[in-house]
Amino acid sequence: MLPDCLVPFKHYEESVIADALDDRIIPDESDDRPSVMTVGHWKFWLMLNERDIDGHMKSIGHRELGFSEELLKSGVSLLGMLRSSIPEGWLKTVLRYIYNSGARLLPYYP
Repeated sequence: MLPDCLVPFKHYEESVIADALDDRIIPDESDDRPSVMTVGHWKFWLMLNERDIDGHMKSIGHRELGFSEELLKSGVSLLGMLRSSIPEGWLKTVLRYIYNSGARLLPYYP
């Protein structure tokens, strides 16, 4: 089981990464906040995995939570819906479902 505060292959806690992805913190080179380059890498990592995240979430939702087959075929982005409906916990939710179901996301090594 993946603890809520960890993101696989990342050195920062989930809350810091989610805040940076949602532009709630401003990167800074002078303190313990992530650098501009690090935040850029996280944003690229999210973009790289966006379709996979949405596919995994739809599949898990259909298989485990009983979501309809129409959702699987729809163009609705579950990732977008999660980001807007639970802004403080969307990344934690996504990672918990994906990794604890046995699936993986692509890492990004610049």
